[in-house]
Amino acid sequence: MEWQRNIKTLTTDELKAWLRDVDEKPYRADQIQKWLFCQQVRSYDEMVNISPALREKMAKQFTLCGLKEDQRSVSVDGTVKWLFETEDGHHIETVMIPANGRYSVCVSTQVGCAMNCAFCRTAKMGFTRNLEAGEILEEIINVNWYLKDNGFMNEEGGVAQVTNIIFMGMGEPLNNLENVHRVCCTLHNQKLFNMGAKRMTVSTSGVVPKIKELVDRNTPCCLAVSLNSTNNEYRSSVMPVNKTWPIEKLLEAVDEYIRRTDNYVTFEFVLIQNITCTPKAAKELIRICAPRRVKVNAIVLNDGDDPTLHAPTPEEVEDFLAAVRAAEIQITIRNPRGRDILAACGQLAYKKEGKEC
Repeated sequence: MEWQRNIKTLTTDELKAWLRDVDEKPYRADQIQKWLFCQQVRSYDEMVNISPALREKMAKQFTLCGLKEDQRSVSVDGTVKWLFETEDGHHIETVMIPANGRYSVCVSTQVGCAMNCAFCRTAKMGFTRNLEAGEILEEIINVNWYLKDNGFMNEEGGVAQVTNIIFMGMGEPLNNLENVHRVCCTLHNQKLFNMGAKRMTVSTSGVVPKIKELVDRNTPCCLAVSLNSTNNEYRSSVMPVNKTWPIEKLLEAVDEYIRRTDNYVTFEFVLIQNITCTPKAAKELIRICAPRRVKVNAIVLNDGDDPTLHAPTPEEVEDFLAAVRAAEIQITIRNPRGRDILAACGQLAYKKEGKEC
């Protein structure tokens, strides 16, 4: 199916080139992008300092709103999950997590996912396609519309806006690095969203060459790595990516990232009973973390579709955390949000009328 390219995907230079091609002044690009990303307009008609003729040209060539809200669910803890339909009829999910004046958005970067991690429901969908940069940006803008329309206020008394972006929804972000890079650059642009690099986190299952490319591109973001196990046997059993890039190769890429960026890396670590939440796993995690500038974000396994995987008991979790902290490794346990609406880590998968898609 053919569909229009999303105008939000275009860089400033690409938009200027298009304007020249249609006999318009290139300086209009800055005006247009301010309407798109600062004013976050919902129709071309709102661009009042752009001529009707140019607005008509844009409407013929580019879509302005490529995502349509299909469903919205609100958790008892305030987490909100959206099901969006793309222009070509696919579905993605986006999650907003409010906490202490911050509004973090977990964005999807692909329709489905090809990584097939055992603990993730998105894996059951398979992979369909990458999202355009404009579609990813629209996930964020749609959340801003929701905050504005529902009267959310920031600490200064103004209209609340998204404060943090987590590229951890559906899909493997580094397998869509071109568009993820575009999104991060747009968000970081001082004239547009003006979002600090430390407010954006790109999470990967461990696509080693793309970690290096992320550094080469100087993408403005932080890096999180889904480690989820401490040895190749267990990691390969739950994360097939490890068969291509085993832990040793992954840690080499992490070391290079730390050396070249001077940033911390966050290891995401799903606690699974008898696999990753054991005394042996704690010792192996300490061995991996001790010589590196890393932090560990532990996550108790959320309900998924693999009956062989179980969450550890609260006592097992506490013993694991105590062992790691005793070695002076920085580890935090993530408070699960949105479980009741299947919005927690590993739970995103389009499900409607009893069928997953």
